[in-house]
Amino acid sequence: LRQEAAVHRRPVSECVREMIGYMEQYRDKDCLVNGFPSKKDNPFQEKGGCSLL
Repeated sequence: LRQEAAVHRRPVSECVREMIGYMEQYRDKDCLVNGFPSKKDNPFQEKGGCSLL
């Protein structure tokens, strides 16, 4: 508990401002916002059908 009490706390409004700035700064590189340039670049794309059939 002493370690948790010693942790520096910051206001949420300050942290949110920093998070929004970070997201806006790297928005162009974010594939979840812009999508992937091609379907081959998407690691979450399903590779094929069911292997049991």
